[in-house]
Amino acid sequence: MFTLLSLLLATSFSVSSLDSAFASRLFRRSPSKAQNTIVQLFEWPWDSVASECTNFLGPAGYGYVQVSPPTEHVTGTQWWTDYQPTSYILVSKRGSRAQFANMVSTCATAGVGVIADVVLNHMTSGYGTGFAGSTYTKYNYPAVPYTSSQFHYCTGNTAADISNYSDAYNVRFCELVGLADLAQEQTSVRTIMATFLNDLLSLGVAGFRIDAAKHMSPTDIAAIRAMLKSPFYDTQEVIFGQGEAVQPSQYTRTGDIIEFRAPSSALTYFTGSPGFSLSQILYSSAMGAAWGFTDSSIANYIMSNQDTERGGTSLNSQAANNAYLLSGIFMLGFNYGTPTVYSGYNYTTYDQGAPQSSSGYTNAVTCNANGWRCEHRWFGIANMVAFHNAVGTAALTNVVKGTSQQVAFGRGAIGFLIINNDATKWTSTWKTSLPAGTYCDIIHDTTVSPTTCNGPSYVVSSTGTLSASVAAYDALAIFTGCESALNTTTTSNPASTAATVTFKESASTVSGEVIKLVGSISQLGNWAPASAIALTNANSVWSATLLLPPNTAIQYKFIRVKSGVVSWESDPNRAYTTLAQGSSVTLTSSFR
Repeated sequence: MFTLLSLLLATSFSVSSLDSAFASRLFRRSPSKAQNTIVQLFEWPWDSVASECTNFLGPAGYGYVQVSPPTEHVTGTQWWTDYQPTSYILVSKRGSRAQFANMVSTCATAGVGVIADVVLNHMTSGYGTGFAGSTYTKYNYPAVPYTSSQFHYCTGNTAADISNYSDAYNVRFCELVGLADLAQEQTSVRTIMATFLNDLLSLGVAGFRIDAAKHMSPTDIAAIRAMLKSPFYDTQEVIFGQGEAVQPSQYTRTGDIIEFRAPSSALTYFTGSPGFSLSQILYSSAMGAAWGFTDSSIANYIMSNQDTERGGTSLNSQAANNAYLLSGIFMLGFNYGTPTVYSGYNYTTYDQGAPQSSSGYTNAVTCNANGWRCEHRWFGIANMVAFHNAVGTAALTNVVKGTSQQVAFGRGAIGFLIINNDATKWTSTWKTSLPAGTYCDIIHDTTVSPTTCNGPSYVVSSTGTLSASVAAYDALAIFTGCESALNTTTTSNPASTAATVTFKESASTVSGEVIKLVGSISQLGNWAPASAIALTNANSVWSATLLLPPNTAIQYKFIRVKSGVVSWESDPNRAYTTLAQGSSVTLTSSFR
């Protein structure tokens, strides 16, 4: 089977879904075409999204934020309650209509368009009172209004669940896990749906993610789209199934298509599944119709989402050896489709929703607290958004493999990315197409700013060569533009204005376990395990050399990480005060 990671032999193809061929569905109030990265803030309340647009998403260069369904839904603590609408009233556990409208306006001011997740295929599986107080029974929703005559009953007068994915009628006219299946072929249903979507557009929404589009006819989707009054973008949930009657290729004229084979391929290759290795991408067929994925110009390449992380069909934040982070870096560095970064929360059961109050509203988000992961803020992810914006549609160049789990490639004369998905350090001299200069390694830059660099820097020679060492399960990325961002504390010889500290930690580990370093300052991850420093292992001595602020008191600890589970060494925190600028010291210790 051809996979996403077989793309590295490709030469040049569009990264943007906003090409002229699709001008009829341009994003409303779009920033630039280059800033097309979407971030899914799964289950975030509207006020928190608004603040994030202003404080982080806009400054970091994200183009769009995908939010959870805004409509009234069934009550409950589970995440999937959002996907059982009881009406199209804009009151949900995320907030009120006024809060939703304020979020859209605030994000637009920050240069970020809002993409609303919308549920058009179905309503609920039961009866009760919705979150906004609307009463309903299955097939009867007075607040819309929908009546029983506006639903599908695939076995005549009796509804039944989908039972045969080889039968397109069964997929589109039977019920998805018992949810009342709307009859979009009816003019009355289309009109109601178009009225709902036009209402969202009137508030300034930039576009839609159409949930369960696979279970709707593309003809019906096209008819509903034709009734919308403003430009918009839409991406459709059409999951590929080998040999199934309903395929993503049938929806190419009704919007972009979420390419679920992309994250599943990342899962296969970044975890080293038997018979697969990252370097195999150098020997596989070029990207395109021959290998079966959706064409880049209309593909939405998701990092993962609420279904795939729970269902095990993509990597998730618990993946060992930084695989989740590395896959996100790859997605933003490669030139396939429109990327969507996923930002979720921790959960212990499949159904668990985001933290909520006693009244049922989702609690305000504080990143790295109360389970909110905020992957979109991880330095390696956020700074790769800038890389993605800079390289645009530039072709792949200078493709290199090291071991079976090491790859590097350039993006024209603009960017160069090295991914070391191996347990050993990768030291080499790479040929790039970049102009000579000193560049900031944005993967380890602990600022998300276009004008500063708080990380290591590397020199590209007059012949385009780059010499570096990339730690195990780590990456390095540079691009033109970031070389001018080097501030006065990061020069062509950054060690001259910083304190160089080498940490060496003796620790025995078991298979799949790594040692990392985390501490009290940004260069050490601000105590966040997700931002901890990866260490290189040599005979059970784990080490890293870092440039730290001089004359600065720091606290730090080493952590064990296996399969996403973090184990901290015992108290107290280790403490050290760095020496003067230009100094160099080695700190040796053993895991306790």
